[in-house]
Amino acid sequence: AFHSCQSPRPAPPRPSTTPCLRALSSAAMKRSAACALLLLTLTGAASALSVSETVGLRAASGTPVERVVNLLKDLKEKLEMDEKKEQKTYDKYACWCEKTTARKAAAIDEANNELRALGQDILSLKGKIATLAAEIEQLEADIAANKKAQ
Repeated sequence: AFHSCQSPRPAPPRPSTTPCLRALSSAAMKRSAACALLLLTLTGAASALSVSETVGLRAASGTPVERVVNLLKDLKEKLEMDEKKEQKTYDKYACWCEKTTARKAAAIDEANNELRALGQDILSLKGKIATLAAEIEQLEADIAANKKAQ
């Protein structure tokens, strides 16, 4: 069986300074590099084949990446549902705040108006008290004068 990465004849040894060290010729080195590259490619293809078979087997339960993607999708859906719930709660709270603020503002305006009215009533009643006190003094003086006159 002749493979393209195998040379039909062994490369001649290159003379070296020491007899026990031999190096391949440049052509043999090129063939060896090509053979190694082809071997790595074939090994990689076999690994890729086994990986694709493994992916096929894991597809039923889901690969880790698919599980992560599914978890992220579930998380996104949960976040969207939470967002809707929180938005409803916020809208309800915002509505309550607006109604309460309007009601309190109206109550404050009404209380301020009532304070002004009561303040005016107090002033008018103070004036009336002063007038009546003056009348009482006058009447007491008249009574005292009538008693002397009798």
